[in-house]
Amino acid sequence: MSAIDQSSMRRDSSPMRERLAALLQASMRSKLLRNILTVVSGTAGAQAITLAFMPVITRIYGPEAYGVLGTFLSVTMMLIPVAALTYPIAIVLPKRDGDARGLVRLALATALALATVVGLTLLFFGDRLAAALEIEIIQPYLMLIPFVMFCGAALEICQQWLFRTQRFRITASVAVGHSLLFNSIRTVAGLVQSSALVLVCTTALQQALHAAMLGLAMLRAKPHADNHADEAEQGNSGMFELARRHSDFPKFRAPVMLINAVSQHLPTLVLAAYFGPAAAGFFALCKQALTMPTNLIGKSVADVYYPRISRAIHDREPVATMLLKATAALGLVGLVPFSLVAVFGPWLFALVFGEQWHVAGEYARWLALAEYVIFVSRPCVVAVPALSLQARFLLFEIFSTSLRVVSLFGGALLIGNALATVQAFAVASIVIYSLLIVIVLIASRRWYAAQQNATHPEESFD
Repeated sequence: MSAIDQSSMRRDSSPMRERLAALLQASMRSKLLRNILTVVSGTAGAQAITLAFMPVITRIYGPEAYGVLGTFLSVTMMLIPVAALTYPIAIVLPKRDGDARGLVRLALATALALATVVGLTLLFFGDRLAAALEIEIIQPYLMLIPFVMFCGAALEICQQWLFRTQRFRITASVAVGHSLLFNSIRTVAGLVQSSALVLVCTTALQQALHAAMLGLAMLRAKPHADNHADEAEQGNSGMFELARRHSDFPKFRAPVMLINAVSQHLPTLVLAAYFGPAAAGFFALCKQALTMPTNLIGKSVADVYYPRISRAIHDREPVATMLLKATAALGLVGLVPFSLVAVFGPWLFALVFGEQWHVAGEYARWLALAEYVIFVSRPCVVAVPALSLQARFLLFEIFSTSLRVVSLFGGALLIGNALATVQAFAVASIVIYSLLIVIVLIASRRWYAAQQNATHPEESFD
Protein backbone atom coordinates (compact mmCIF):
# COMPACT_ATOMS: atom_id res chain seq x y z
CA MET A 1 0.00 0.00 0.00
CA SER A 2 1.37 3.41 -0.93
CA ALA A 3 2.10 6.19 1.51
CA ILE A 4 -0.66 8.23 -0.12
CA ASP A 5 -3.23 5.46 0.53
CA GLN A 6 -2.09 5.11 4.15
CA SER A 7 -2.34 8.86 4.66
CA SER A 8 -5.84 8.83 3.16
CA MET A 9 -6.95 6.02 5.50
CA ARG A 10 -5.66 7.94 8.50
CA ARG A 11 -7.58 11.03 7.41
CA ASP A 12 -10.76 8.95 6.91
CA SER A 13 -10.47 7.14 10.26
CA SER A 14 -9.68 10.25 12.26
CA PRO A 15 -13.16 11.83 11.88
CA MET A 16 -14.70 8.45 12.75
CA ARG A 17 -12.68 8.25 15.97
CA GLU A 18 -13.63 11.83 16.80
CA ARG A 19 -17.34 11.09 16.27
CA LEU A 20 -17.14 7.98 18.45
CA ALA A 21 -15.32 9.90 21.18
CA ALA A 22 -17.89 12.69 21.00
CA LEU A 23 -20.73 10.16 21.20
CA LEU A 24 -19.14 8.52 24.25
CA GLN A 25 -18.65 11.87 25.97
CA ALA A 26 -22.25 12.90 25.23
CA SER A 27 -23.51 9.61 26.67
CA MET A 28 -21.53 10.14 29.86
CA ARG A 29 -22.95 13.66 30.17
CA SER A 30 -26.53 12.46 29.58
CA LYS A 31 -28.56 12.99 32.73
CA LEU A 32 -31.07 10.35 31.66
CA LEU A 33 -28.32 7.74 31.24
CA ARG A 34 -26.76 8.66 34.59
CA ASN A 35 -30.14 8.32 36.31
CA ILE A 36 -30.70 4.92 34.69
CA LEU A 37 -27.24 3.74 35.76
CA THR A 38 -27.88 4.98 39.31
CA VAL A 39 -31.16 3.10 39.63
CA VAL A 40 -29.72 0.01 37.93
CA SER A 41 -26.71 -0.02 40.24
CA GLY A 42 -28.91 0.11 43.33
CA THR A 43 -31.28 -2.51 41.99
CA ALA A 44 -28.35 -4.66 40.88
CA GLY A 45 -26.86 -4.55 44.36
CA ALA A 46 -30.20 -5.45 45.93
CA GLN A 47 -30.79 -8.30 43.49
CA ALA A 48 -27.25 -9.61 43.93
CA ILE A 49 -27.79 -9.77 47.69
CA THR A 50 -31.15 -11.52 47.22
CA LEU A 51 -29.59 -13.98 44.77
CA ALA A 52 -26.78 -14.73 47.23
CA PHE A 53 -29.30 -15.51 49.99
CA MET A 54 -31.73 -17.53 47.83
CA PRO A 55 -29.74 -20.82 47.76
CA VAL A 56 -29.57 -20.69 51.56
CA ILE A 57 -33.24 -19.80 52.02
CA THR A 58 -34.49 -22.47 49.58
CA ARG A 59 -32.48 -25.12 51.41
CA ILE A 60 -33.78 -23.94 54.81
CA TYR A 61 -37.50 -23.83 54.01
CA GLY A 62 -38.19 -26.18 51.06
CA PRO A 63 -40.94 -26.30 48.38
CA GLU A 64 -43.88 -26.81 50.78
CA ALA A 65 -43.14 -23.65 52.80
CA TYR A 66 -42.43 -21.75 49.57
CA GLY A 67 -45.82 -22.86 48.28
CA VAL A 68 -47.59 -21.37 51.30
CA LEU A 69 -45.56 -18.16 50.90
CA GLY A 70 -46.27 -18.04 47.17
CA THR A 71 -50.00 -18.38 47.77
CA PHE A 72 -49.95 -15.62 50.41
CA LEU A 73 -47.91 -13.32 48.17
CA SER A 74 -50.19 -14.01 45.22
CA VAL A 75 -53.17 -12.67 47.19
CA THR A 76 -51.32 -9.63 48.53
CA MET A 77 -49.70 -8.79 45.19
CA MET A 78 -53.14 -8.78 43.59
CA LEU A 79 -54.27 -6.12 46.07
CA ILE A 80 -51.16 -3.93 46.48
CA PRO A 81 -51.32 -2.35 42.98
CA VAL A 82 -54.83 -1.03 43.72
CA ALA A 83 -54.37 -0.39 47.45
CA ALA A 84 -54.36 3.37 46.74
CA LEU A 85 -56.44 3.15 43.52
CA THR A 86 -53.20 3.81 41.55
CA TYR A 87 -53.08 7.48 42.63
CA PRO A 88 -49.34 7.06 43.46
CA ILE A 89 -48.61 6.61 39.74
CA ALA A 90 -50.03 10.10 39.11
CA ILE A 91 -47.56 11.77 41.49
CA VAL A 92 -44.95 12.36 38.76
CA LEU A 93 -47.45 13.96 36.34
CA PRO A 94 -48.43 17.43 37.72
CA LYS A 95 -46.22 20.38 36.80
CA ARG A 96 -46.72 21.89 40.26
CA ASP A 97 -45.01 20.14 43.20
CA GLY A 98 -47.78 21.37 45.49
CA ASP A 99 -50.29 19.33 43.50
CA ALA A 100 -47.98 16.32 43.67
CA ARG A 101 -47.89 16.65 47.47
CA GLY A 102 -51.68 16.74 47.44
CA LEU A 103 -51.67 13.48 45.50
CA VAL A 104 -49.38 11.98 48.16
CA ARG A 105 -51.93 12.83 50.85
CA LEU A 106 -54.79 11.57 48.69
CA ALA A 107 -53.03 8.27 48.02
CA LEU A 108 -52.23 7.70 51.71
CA ALA A 109 -55.82 8.42 52.76
CA THR A 110 -57.18 6.11 50.06
CA ALA A 111 -54.80 3.30 51.03
CA LEU A 112 -55.73 3.56 54.71
CA ALA A 113 -59.46 3.46 53.92
CA LEU A 114 -59.21 0.46 51.59
CA ALA A 115 -56.93 -1.47 53.97
CA THR A 116 -59.49 -0.92 56.74
CA VAL A 117 -62.31 -2.22 54.52
CA VAL A 118 -60.30 -5.31 53.55
CA GLY A 119 -59.36 -5.92 57.19
CA LEU A 120 -62.98 -5.83 58.35
CA THR A 121 -64.05 -8.07 55.47
CA LEU A 122 -61.42 -10.68 56.33
CA LEU A 123 -62.24 -10.45 60.02
CA PHE A 124 -65.87 -11.45 59.48
CA PHE A 125 -65.76 -13.47 56.25
CA GLY A 126 -62.11 -14.55 55.88
CA ASP A 127 -62.63 -18.23 56.65
CA ARG A 128 -65.46 -18.58 54.14
CA LEU A 129 -63.50 -16.72 51.46
CA ALA A 130 -60.46 -18.95 51.96
CA ALA A 131 -62.63 -22.07 51.68
CA ALA A 132 -64.42 -20.79 48.57
CA LEU A 133 -61.10 -19.96 46.84
CA GLU A 134 -59.50 -23.22 48.03
CA ILE A 135 -56.60 -21.38 49.72
CA GLU A 136 -57.06 -22.73 53.24
CA ILE A 137 -53.26 -23.07 53.51
CA ILE A 138 -53.00 -19.32 54.15
CA GLN A 139 -56.03 -19.06 56.43
CA PRO A 140 -53.86 -18.37 59.55
CA TYR A 141 -52.25 -15.38 57.80
CA LEU A 142 -55.31 -13.60 56.39
CA MET A 143 -55.16 -10.66 58.84
CA LEU A 144 -51.66 -9.83 57.61
CA ILE A 145 -53.09 -8.95 54.18
CA PRO A 146 -54.46 -5.43 55.00
CA PHE A 147 -51.17 -4.57 56.75
CA VAL A 148 -49.15 -5.60 53.70
CA MET A 149 -51.60 -3.72 51.44
CA PHE A 150 -51.15 -0.40 53.23
CA CYS A 151 -47.37 -0.77 53.52
CA GLY A 152 -47.13 -1.63 49.82
CA ALA A 153 -49.06 1.52 48.93
CA ALA A 154 -46.85 3.62 51.22
CA LEU A 155 -43.76 2.17 49.53
CA GLU A 156 -45.11 3.04 46.07
CA ILE A 157 -45.89 6.59 47.21
CA CYS A 158 -42.36 7.10 48.55
CA GLN A 159 -40.80 5.73 45.38
CA GLN A 160 -42.93 7.85 43.03
CA TRP A 161 -42.14 11.02 44.98
CA LEU A 162 -38.42 10.24 44.80
CA PHE A 163 -38.70 9.57 41.06
CA ARG A 164 -40.47 12.90 40.62
CA THR A 165 -37.80 14.81 42.54
CA GLN A 166 -34.99 12.97 40.68
CA ARG A 167 -33.56 11.51 43.91
CA PHE A 168 -32.46 8.27 42.35
CA ARG A 169 -29.45 7.92 44.65
CA ILE A 170 -31.75 7.52 47.64
CA THR A 171 -33.79 4.77 45.99
CA ALA A 172 -30.61 2.99 44.92
CA SER A 173 -28.85 3.08 48.30
CA VAL A 174 -31.98 2.14 50.26
CA ALA A 175 -32.67 -0.77 47.90
CA VAL A 176 -29.28 -2.29 48.75
CA GLY A 177 -29.64 -1.74 52.49
CA HIS A 178 -33.17 -3.09 52.55
CA SER A 179 -32.24 -6.24 50.64
CA LEU A 180 -29.40 -7.03 53.03
CA LEU A 181 -31.48 -6.44 56.16
CA PHE A 182 -34.61 -8.23 54.92
CA ASN A 183 -32.82 -11.34 53.68
CA SER A 184 -30.75 -11.50 56.85
CA ILE A 185 -33.94 -11.49 58.94
CA ARG A 186 -35.49 -14.28 56.86
CA THR A 187 -32.34 -16.40 57.06
CA VAL A 188 -31.72 -16.00 60.79
CA ALA A 189 -35.39 -16.61 61.58
CA GLY A 190 -35.36 -19.74 59.41
CA LEU A 191 -32.31 -21.11 61.18
CA VAL A 192 -34.19 -20.73 64.46
CA GLN A 193 -37.38 -22.34 63.09
CA SER A 194 -37.78 -23.36 59.44
CA SER A 195 -41.54 -23.25 59.03
CA ALA A 196 -44.07 -21.65 56.70
CA LEU A 197 -45.23 -19.48 59.61
CA VAL A 198 -41.79 -17.90 59.99
CA LEU A 199 -41.32 -17.46 56.24
CA VAL A 200 -44.70 -15.77 55.72
CA CYS A 201 -44.48 -13.51 58.78
CA THR A 202 -40.96 -12.28 58.01
CA THR A 203 -41.88 -11.69 54.35
CA ALA A 204 -44.95 -9.71 55.43
CA LEU A 205 -42.55 -7.14 56.92
CA GLN A 206 -40.80 -6.54 53.60
CA GLN A 207 -42.95 -3.66 52.32
CA ALA A 208 -43.10 -1.95 55.73
CA LEU A 209 -39.34 -2.19 56.19
CA HIS A 210 -38.60 -0.78 52.74
CA ALA A 211 -41.08 2.10 53.10
CA ALA A 212 -39.71 2.99 56.55
CA MET A 213 -36.13 3.04 55.27
CA LEU A 214 -37.09 5.28 52.34
CA GLY A 215 -38.96 7.63 54.69
CA LEU A 216 -35.98 7.92 57.04
CA ALA A 217 -33.66 8.56 54.10
CA MET A 218 -35.92 11.37 52.84
CA LEU A 219 -36.00 12.96 56.29
CA ARG A 220 -32.21 12.93 56.48
CA ALA A 221 -31.77 14.30 52.95
CA LYS A 222 -31.81 17.96 51.98
CA PRO A 223 -35.45 19.16 51.85
CA HIS A 224 -36.92 19.40 48.39
CA ALA A 225 -37.92 22.94 47.38
CA ASP A 226 -41.27 23.04 45.60
CA ASN A 227 -41.40 24.58 42.18
CA HIS A 228 -43.78 27.54 41.77
CA ALA A 229 -43.00 28.31 45.44
CA ASP A 230 -43.41 32.04 44.76
CA GLU A 231 -47.04 31.55 43.77
CA ALA A 232 -49.89 31.87 46.27
CA GLU A 233 -50.70 28.79 48.33
CA GLN A 234 -54.31 28.86 47.21
CA GLY A 235 -53.05 28.09 43.73
CA ASN A 236 -52.49 24.50 44.83
CA SER A 237 -55.44 22.20 44.21
CA GLY A 238 -57.30 20.48 47.04
CA MET A 239 -57.55 16.73 47.47
CA PHE A 240 -61.07 16.51 46.00
CA GLU A 241 -60.06 18.58 42.98
CA LEU A 242 -56.96 16.40 42.47
CA ALA A 243 -59.10 13.26 42.80
CA ARG A 244 -61.47 14.62 40.13
CA ARG A 245 -58.65 15.75 37.82
CA HIS A 246 -56.93 12.35 37.98
CA SER A 247 -60.12 10.30 38.08
CA ASP A 248 -58.95 8.25 35.10
CA PHE A 249 -56.55 6.44 37.43
CA PRO A 250 -59.19 4.85 39.73
CA LYS A 251 -61.64 4.51 36.83
CA PHE A 252 -59.34 2.90 34.29
CA ARG A 253 -55.80 2.39 35.59
CA ALA A 254 -56.84 0.68 38.85
CA PRO A 255 -59.04 -1.94 37.13
CA VAL A 256 -56.25 -2.53 34.61
CA MET A 257 -53.70 -3.04 37.39
CA LEU A 258 -56.06 -5.29 39.34
CA ILE A 259 -56.91 -7.44 36.34
CA ASN A 260 -53.23 -7.66 35.34
CA ALA A 261 -52.18 -8.58 38.89
CA VAL A 262 -54.85 -11.25 39.12
CA SER A 263 -53.80 -12.77 35.81
CA GLN A 264 -50.10 -12.66 36.81
CA HIS A 265 -50.55 -14.28 40.23
CA LEU A 266 -53.47 -16.58 39.48
CA PRO A 267 -51.14 -19.44 38.37
CA THR A 268 -49.80 -19.87 41.91
CA LEU A 269 -53.33 -20.11 43.30
CA VAL A 270 -54.41 -22.56 40.58
CA LEU A 271 -51.34 -24.74 41.08
CA ALA A 272 -51.84 -24.73 44.87
CA ALA A 273 -55.52 -25.61 44.54
CA TYR A 274 -55.17 -28.38 41.92
CA PHE A 275 -51.65 -29.78 42.41
CA GLY A 276 -50.70 -28.93 46.00
CA PRO A 277 -48.36 -26.46 47.75
CA ALA A 278 -45.17 -28.02 46.33
CA ALA A 279 -46.20 -27.21 42.73
CA ALA A 280 -47.08 -23.68 43.86
CA GLY A 281 -43.66 -23.46 45.54
CA PHE A 282 -41.86 -24.46 42.34
CA PHE A 283 -43.73 -21.79 40.40
CA ALA A 284 -43.17 -19.14 43.10
CA LEU A 285 -39.40 -19.72 43.06
CA CYS A 286 -39.34 -19.55 39.26
CA LYS A 287 -41.18 -16.24 39.26
CA GLN A 288 -38.87 -14.81 41.92
CA ALA A 289 -35.72 -15.86 40.09
CA LEU A 290 -36.85 -14.93 36.58
CA THR A 291 -38.22 -11.51 37.50
CA MET A 292 -34.79 -10.47 38.73
CA PRO A 293 -33.60 -9.23 35.31
CA THR A 294 -36.93 -7.42 34.90
CA ASN A 295 -36.52 -5.75 38.30
CA LEU A 296 -32.81 -5.17 37.78
CA ILE A 297 -32.82 -3.47 34.40
CA GLY A 298 -36.34 -3.41 32.96
CA LYS A 299 -38.03 -1.78 35.95
CA SER A 300 -35.07 0.55 36.54
CA VAL A 301 -35.21 1.79 32.96
CA ALA A 302 -38.99 2.13 33.22
CA ASP A 303 -38.82 4.08 36.51
CA VAL A 304 -36.46 6.62 34.95
CA TYR A 305 -38.28 6.73 31.61
CA TYR A 306 -41.70 7.38 33.16
CA PRO A 307 -41.02 10.99 34.29
CA ARG A 308 -38.89 11.48 31.15
CA ILE A 309 -41.78 10.36 28.91
CA SER A 310 -44.14 12.63 30.85
CA ARG A 311 -41.88 15.61 30.17
CA ALA A 312 -41.52 14.59 26.53
CA ILE A 313 -45.30 14.58 26.17
CA HIS A 314 -45.56 18.00 27.80
CA ASP A 315 -42.93 19.23 25.30
CA ARG A 316 -44.54 17.38 22.36
CA GLU A 317 -41.45 15.33 21.55
CA PRO A 318 -41.48 12.15 19.38
CA VAL A 319 -42.21 9.61 22.13
CA ALA A 320 -42.41 6.65 19.72
CA THR A 321 -38.71 6.95 18.91
CA MET A 322 -37.79 6.92 22.61
CA LEU A 323 -39.92 3.85 23.24
CA LEU A 324 -38.61 1.97 20.23
CA LYS A 325 -34.98 2.56 21.21
CA ALA A 326 -35.58 1.52 24.82
CA THR A 327 -37.49 -1.61 23.75
CA ALA A 328 -34.78 -2.66 21.27
CA ALA A 329 -32.03 -2.07 23.84
CA LEU A 330 -33.79 -4.21 26.45
CA GLY A 331 -34.31 -6.91 23.82
CA LEU A 332 -30.56 -7.17 23.28
CA VAL A 333 -29.71 -7.01 26.99
CA GLY A 334 -32.15 -9.75 28.01
CA LEU A 335 -31.43 -12.17 25.17
CA VAL A 336 -28.51 -14.02 26.79
CA PRO A 337 -29.73 -14.54 30.40
CA PHE A 338 -33.23 -15.66 29.43
CA SER A 339 -31.88 -17.93 26.68
CA LEU A 340 -29.57 -19.65 29.18
CA VAL A 341 -32.50 -20.42 31.49
CA ALA A 342 -34.61 -21.68 28.59
CA VAL A 343 -31.87 -24.14 27.58
CA PHE A 344 -30.32 -25.16 30.92
CA GLY A 345 -33.17 -24.45 33.38
CA PRO A 346 -33.46 -27.80 35.22
CA TRP A 347 -29.70 -28.18 35.65
CA LEU A 348 -29.25 -24.56 36.81
CA PHE A 349 -32.05 -24.72 39.38
CA ALA A 350 -30.83 -28.04 40.82
CA LEU A 351 -27.28 -26.69 41.05
CA VAL A 352 -28.13 -23.33 42.60
CA PHE A 353 -31.14 -24.06 44.81
CA GLY A 354 -30.75 -27.76 45.56
CA GLU A 355 -31.74 -31.02 43.89
CA GLN A 356 -35.30 -30.80 45.25
CA TRP A 357 -35.87 -27.79 42.98
CA HIS A 358 -35.14 -29.65 39.71
CA VAL A 359 -38.83 -29.56 38.73
CA ALA A 360 -38.82 -25.77 39.14
CA GLY A 361 -36.19 -25.66 36.40
CA GLU A 362 -38.62 -27.38 34.03
CA TYR A 363 -41.15 -24.64 34.76
CA ALA A 364 -38.43 -22.02 34.32
CA ARG A 365 -37.69 -23.10 30.75
CA TRP A 366 -41.11 -21.89 29.64
CA LEU A 367 -41.47 -18.98 32.01
CA ALA A 368 -38.13 -17.58 30.79
CA LEU A 369 -39.61 -17.09 27.31
CA ALA A 370 -42.62 -15.25 28.73
CA GLU A 371 -40.54 -13.18 31.14
CA TYR A 372 -38.25 -12.09 28.29
CA VAL A 373 -41.18 -10.49 26.45
CA ILE A 374 -42.38 -8.89 29.72
CA PHE A 375 -38.84 -7.56 30.29
CA VAL A 376 -38.72 -6.01 26.83
CA SER A 377 -42.17 -4.42 27.21
CA ARG A 378 -41.39 -2.35 30.35
CA PRO A 379 -40.93 1.04 28.59
CA CYS A 380 -44.22 0.59 26.72
CA VAL A 381 -46.06 -0.37 29.91
CA VAL A 382 -45.08 2.84 31.72
CA ALA A 383 -46.02 4.92 28.67
CA VAL A 384 -49.69 3.91 28.97
CA PRO A 385 -50.73 6.49 31.63
CA ALA A 386 -48.50 9.20 30.16
CA LEU A 387 -50.19 8.77 26.76
CA SER A 388 -53.66 8.66 28.40
CA LEU A 389 -54.35 5.16 27.10
CA GLN A 390 -55.97 4.00 30.33
CA ALA A 391 -59.49 3.44 29.00
CA ARG A 392 -58.28 1.55 25.94
CA PHE A 393 -56.04 -0.69 28.02
CA LEU A 394 -58.83 -1.59 30.39
CA LEU A 395 -60.39 -3.45 27.47
CA PHE A 396 -57.01 -4.91 26.57
CA GLU A 397 -56.50 -6.21 30.11
CA ILE A 398 -59.94 -7.82 30.11
CA PHE A 399 -58.98 -9.65 26.91
CA SER A 400 -55.52 -10.64 28.16
CA THR A 401 -56.80 -11.87 31.52
CA SER A 402 -59.48 -13.93 29.80
CA LEU A 403 -56.76 -15.52 27.66
CA ARG A 404 -54.64 -16.32 30.73
CA VAL A 405 -57.58 -17.77 32.66
CA VAL A 406 -58.55 -19.99 29.73
CA SER A 407 -54.96 -21.20 29.39
CA LEU A 408 -54.59 -21.92 33.13
CA PHE A 409 -57.82 -23.80 33.64
CA GLY A 410 -57.39 -25.53 30.29
CA GLY A 411 -54.08 -26.95 31.50
CA ALA A 412 -55.35 -27.75 35.01
CA LEU A 413 -58.76 -29.22 34.17
CA LEU A 414 -58.45 -30.58 30.63
CA ILE A 415 -54.88 -31.87 30.71
CA GLY A 416 -54.50 -32.26 34.48
CA ASN A 417 -50.75 -31.66 34.49
CA ALA A 418 -48.85 -28.94 36.36
CA LEU A 419 -46.15 -28.47 33.70
CA ALA A 420 -48.76 -28.23 30.93
CA THR A 421 -50.55 -25.56 32.96
CA VAL A 422 -47.32 -23.54 33.22
CA GLN A 423 -46.64 -23.98 29.49
CA ALA A 424 -50.10 -22.73 28.55
CA PHE A 425 -49.73 -19.72 30.82
CA ALA A 426 -46.31 -18.87 29.33
CA VAL A 427 -47.60 -18.99 25.74
CA ALA A 428 -50.54 -16.74 26.65
CA SER A 429 -48.19 -14.22 28.28
CA ILE A 430 -45.94 -14.11 25.21
CA VAL A 431 -48.91 -13.31 22.96
CA ILE A 432 -50.28 -10.68 25.35
CA TYR A 433 -47.10 -8.65 25.87
CA SER A 434 -46.11 -8.82 22.21
CA LEU A 435 -49.47 -7.28 21.34
CA LEU A 436 -49.02 -4.64 24.06
CA ILE A 437 -45.70 -3.47 22.59
CA VAL A 438 -47.19 -3.16 19.11
CA ILE A 439 -50.29 -1.30 20.32
CA VAL A 440 -48.36 1.27 22.39
CA LEU A 441 -45.84 1.97 19.63
CA ILE A 442 -48.65 2.54 17.11
CA ALA A 443 -50.57 4.74 19.57
CA SER A 444 -47.47 6.84 20.34
CA ARG A 445 -46.83 7.43 16.63
CA ARG A 446 -50.43 8.49 16.10
CA TRP A 447 -50.25 10.80 19.13
CA TYR A 448 -47.16 12.57 17.75
CA ALA A 449 -48.72 12.88 14.29
CA ALA A 450 -51.81 14.44 15.86
CA GLN A 451 -49.66 16.91 17.80
CA GLN A 452 -47.81 17.88 14.62
CA ASN A 453 -51.05 18.40 12.74
CA ALA A 454 -52.43 20.52 15.58
CA THR A 455 -49.27 22.65 15.66
CA HIS A 456 -48.92 22.99 11.87
CA PRO A 457 -52.44 22.41 10.46
CA GLU A 458 -51.52 23.92 7.12
CA GLU A 459 -48.92 21.15 6.53
CA SER A 460 -51.56 18.42 6.78
CA PHE A 461 -53.22 19.77 3.61
CA ASP A 462 -50.03 19.79 1.53
